[in-house]
Amino acid sequence: MKQDPLAHFLALIAAAPQRLVASTDGAALAAHVEDALGTLPLIAAEAGPLVDVGTGAGFPGVPLLLERPDLEGTLLDSRAKRCQHLQQVVDETGLAGRVRVRNLRAEEHAAADGREHYGIAVARALAPPPVAIELCLPLLRTGGVCILHAGAVDRLEVERAAAELGGAVELVDPVPGFDARNRVVVRKIGPTPARFPRRIGLAAKEPLVRSQD
Repeated sequence: MKQDPLAHFLALIAAAPQRLVASTDGAALAAHVEDALGTLPLIAAEAGPLVDVGTGAGFPGVPLLLERPDLEGTLLDSRAKRCQHLQQVVDETGLAGRVRVRNLRAEEHAAADGREHYGIAVARALAPPPVAIELCLPLLRTGGVCILHAGAVDRLEVERAAAELGGAVELVDPVPGFDARNRVVVRKIGPTPARFPRRIGLAAKEPLVRSQD
């Protein structure tokens, strides 16, 4: 019997030679899937393609793309070994042909063919929200949406960062069952200024918005 694609995705994570998630216990992996699929209602009316920035083991991008067969997508990660794992996932779960793996930093992709290409950007635990916004929004076309899976969120900080990149915060959505987990929804309302992306690493080293500002 052919294995369910989502179950096979989780089996590949558990069998990977490198540690991809903190725990490969079944309950822990199920929690990762539940967290990823919690984004589905937020992108129900959105058109792709989708990019998962700093996807790591493939969360949230792979579960979302498996559940949305109408979307093309890119799994973006700077680590070559992670990308080898992700290519195996794509090849073995039926995503080949509409999903590609790119071994690049977000800044590199946004400075080339990824700039303002996508309709949806997602990222989980990529960086503090203002930094993640700077990494994701240059990849979105005007009208596109960015969904960040984040911890605690200072709404004023994310609003200021989004405004610098041509975006506007639509929603900070608390995740049920957690004291400090949120999904941040940022809409791209205008083109990203030409000065973005900045050079690799600068978004984290010199963030546009600092807590003490």
